[in-house]
Amino acid sequence: MKLSYRGVAYEYEPPAIDMIEGEIGGKYRGQPWRCSYPRHIPVPQPALDLKYRGVAYSTYGKAPAGAIPQTGNPGKVSPELVETHLANIRRRLEHRLQVAKDSGDQKLIRMLEAESKQLVRSR
Repeated sequence: MKLSYRGVAYEYEPPAIDMIEGEIGGKYRGQPWRCSYPRHIPVPQPALDLKYRGVAYSTYGKAPAGAIPQTGNPGKVSPELVETHLANIRRRLEHRLQVAKDSGDQKLIRMLEAESKQLVRSR
């Protein structure tokens, strides 16, 4: 097949590879087209991440769900971390209680005092 590009003429010979047409294709300027793949290479399946009514699913198969290797030991938490966490909860609760007292919201004050009592009991 004789072709020219920017004034340079050349002879194009398509590869003599056994090709198959894939499923992916369409129309471009009114002419149909399809992707071609060499026969020894598998045709890739379109992988789509879709949502139906808010539930995500995929068109390609997922790997079988196995046990996820855990790093570290989640069962043991250092006592310093526990104390820091509780101190932060208490500090936030005291701040919320002070804001409720400043605004005069009696219902919120009662709820926060009940939460404070639960925090003391769970210790």
